[in-house]
Amino acid sequence: MSQDATIAVKGSAVVDDYGIDYTRAVCSQLDALGDQYWEWVHIDLQPAQRRQLAAAQPQTAFPDSFRVFENAWLEANTHISWRLILALWVPTVMLMLAAARWLGLGWARLVGAAFGGLLLWTLVEYVLHRVVFHHEPRNGWERRFHFLAHGIHHKDPWDPTRLVFPPLAGYGITLLLFVGIRLVLPLAPSLATLAGLLIGYLGYDLGHYAWHHARCARGWPHFLKRYHLAHHHKNMDSHFGVSQPLWDLVFRTYGPRR
Repeated sequence: MSQDATIAVKGSAVVDDYGIDYTRAVCSQLDALGDQYWEWVHIDLQPAQRRQLAAAQPQTAFPDSFRVFENAWLEANTHISWRLILALWVPTVMLMLAAARWLGLGWARLVGAAFGGLLLWTLVEYVLHRVVFHHEPRNGWERRFHFLAHGIHHKDPWDPTRLVFPPLAGYGITLLLFVGIRLVLPLAPSLATLAGLLIGYLGYDLGHYAWHHARCARGWPHFLKRYHLAHHHKNMDSHFGVSQPLWDLVFRTYGPRR
């Protein structure tokens, strides 16, 4: 689906064919795109364009990344290392499982609840990607939401610092998920179920990073890497599973393999 993006250095600006200056906050320029947004966001920046951008802003912390926000704190929080995801979420999952055991949940029920949470994640991953992230926005608010949630990744899928989910937002969503699960299950099974869901999320987030930045030369990782890159470069209306193809098979969005 992707095409070559044409950008040109104009003084201190780096501007593409749509008039977007990548050295300024891109989020504040989206309204000017109007109905061209959907086309623009799916023309990804190529390595040569990223090098042009780096040459134009050598003093910034991430010179080959385009700017998203004017606010420095918000901008810094768009750049997340996969190591931080491991450091924050692995202890969180372990604490949830330990708390479930401390509350008296037996091993069999703990494993069952965690497996149920893991299976639930696979469906959440699919629905989010297909229904939310690939809903074509129709107004300025929807375009900004789409861009921040998923459009950034399609615009520059090779930016290594914008592949994993920001932890602050992740913990907020986790709290909401816990409240929803707690409405259905007692406390201990809720903790184990949420832990399983987060294990699934970790597999998705770290796997997604690997599909773009690791070699994955053979086996299941190689298959999933090719499967995901087909979504980016062959058909963005298929291959919605990132950590597995289960629900693509169920809902017949498997599509042609790359």
